[in-house]
Amino acid sequence: MDPNLISSILEFKSKRNRILGRLLNKSYRYITALASEFLKKEGYDNFKVAHVIILIHIDVEEGLMINTIAQQIGVTKQAISKIIKELLEEGYVYAEKHPTDARASLIRLSEKGAHFMLAWQRCTDHIDNIFKDIVGSKRLEQLKDILGEITEHYEGNMCRIDNDQLFLQ
Repeated sequence: MDPNLISSILEFKSKRNRILGRLLNKSYRYITALASEFLKKEGYDNFKVAHVIILIHIDVEEGLMINTIAQQIGVTKQAISKIIKELLEEGYVYAEKHPTDARASLIRLSEKGAHFMLAWQRCTDHIDNIFKDIVGSKRLEQLKDILGEITEHYEGNMCRIDNDQLFLQ
């Protein structure tokens, strides 16, 4: 192999701990592991990230239609329907007929789902405290601000993520 090519690859690999995607991916795995551990202690053994994402989007007072949840999250109705089915089976949500659209159902948080959301709030506070111990409050807030800007940029450009592919709409 060409020595210059080898040298370039070795230089690239020497900087792998500064690759943003790698750092975000590893951080996500740590957060997921910490959340899973915390929620198991709270009595929630069947925790999935997708469940939390959907539960967060459900309007506590009004409920939401599956289509609306899918649009807000930026995934297909089929993907949301599968996860909603799991949440229904676990008792975190319930469905009721839409008051004005006979073809649609409203998905609402059950009492179990509401208690889970409060456990999730405690969980996120717990993880924040762990990270504050590592980097300090100010730097953690800066990190959140920066990641928030990046997220808002892509959400503002009507992005949709489907099967790990990003689509600008």
